[in-house]
Amino acid sequence: MKLTLKSKVDAEGKLFLQLPPEFANQELDIIIDSSQEPMPTPEDLGYQADFFEKTAGKWQGEPWVREDLGDCDRRIWDVEP
Repeated sequence: MKLTLKSKVDAEGKLFLQLPPEFANQELDIIIDSSQEPMPTPEDLGYQADFFEKTAGKWQGEPWVREDLGDCDRRIWDVEP
């Protein structure tokens, strides 16, 4: 089983992980990968530098209302034992 987690190392260089119960009592190989690409800028994505500051949260029309989604199908975890 493969699990990907994102966590931050504290100021002392310590990393704390809490894993799901299915990993309990197992020997694990832990791989640390710090070669993440930097977050692209708005310009990298084809937007003007201030596009998001000018547009985010600026809706001035009628308030949007989310319609009722109706009933969902029952799932196996919804059934009580």
